[in-house]
Amino acid sequence: MSIKSLLLGSAAALSVVSGAQAADAVVAAEPEPMEYVKVCDAYGTGYFYIPGTETCLKIGGRVRFDLKAANSYKLDSDKGWNSRSRGEIYMDSASDTEYGALKTKFVGRFDFDNTYNDGAHTTTKLIQANISLAGFQIGLADTLFSSFTGYAGDIINDDVVSYGQFEVNQINYTYDSGAGFKAAIAVEADDTLNDAETKVVNGEDYIPNLVAGLAYSTDAFGVSVVGGYDERRDEGAVKGRVDGEFGAFSAFVMGAWSSSGKNVNNFAPGDGSGAAWGDWAAWAGVGYKVSDDVKLNAQVAGTDKDTLAIAANVKWNPVAGLLIQPEVTYTSFDNEKADGDQWNGMIRFQRTF
Repeated sequence: MSIKSLLLGSAAALSVVSGAQAADAVVAAEPEPMEYVKVCDAYGTGYFYIPGTETCLKIGGRVRFDLKAANSYKLDSDKGWNSRSRGEIYMDSASDTEYGALKTKFVGRFDFDNTYNDGAHTTTKLIQANISLAGFQIGLADTLFSSFTGYAGDIINDDVVSYGQFEVNQINYTYDSGAGFKAAIAVEADDTLNDAETKVVNGEDYIPNLVAGLAYSTDAFGVSVVGGYDERRDEGAVKGRVDGEFGAFSAFVMGAWSSSGKNVNNFAPGDGSGAAWGDWAAWAGVGYKVSDDVKLNAQVAGTDKDTLAIAANVKWNPVAGLLIQPEVTYTSFDNEKADGDQWNGMIRFQRTF
């Protein structure tokens, strides 16, 4: 056999082997394109598009631990340390429509008080669950009587003298001029405050409570007024507030008048002892921003029935998202429900994300 014949034979054999191996080779499929989460900045920081939709979603929450020596709302409560751990989840959604932004809000809360062995353990509460579109809001939210004027001072125990209800099912509408003026009206469920003394049982008819308010604000100044009518008691309250910012200082004054005087109603809920305001209640507070990380706050509140509540705290953010807040309060009651005073010292640790 010649050298030429040998080379041709070898080449033919290699060609057959290569062809067989090529037939057996696994060809990797092309990777399918991945849809990465996209930032949605049209509705503020933290929103992202739900993949495959035009809906934006924001998820957050906070974890909190409170340790306190007494209860600012109750006399003779300094019997030992009280502790509470809390977890909250926030979920907001938003999407653009021909009527404006369609939004939802959800806030769920879980509390664990002291220890399981004392009989009080984890409790679950729905704080907010509502839908908003074109100025309308439907569902669970804090009563417009509390939220429209803003809450009291930057204080943990800010409502020893209560300035209104909180979670209420409602339908409300807010007109915002975009130039500082707002007007709002709400119909609210009336089954959130039972009053044994006046024998009122709420939620047994088809007539809701009514709330309405007006407000005007600038970057440094704000004024608002809101009124609420409790239809089951045929009573109500009116509340006004003035806010101001002066550089590092901030301050507010808020006052309310109750038509029911000696009795509570949904919009004049009374104080921590269960007593009514009397004819009026008032709140005032100041804040001073020492630095980007430290703020000082103080508040005083009182009623026509001689309830006095004073509180002061320090809010310290050692790192972004972490709050350490010690607070001291003094409460004095002098009414038919309670007579005496109570000091309380507490500290809060909170991580918000």
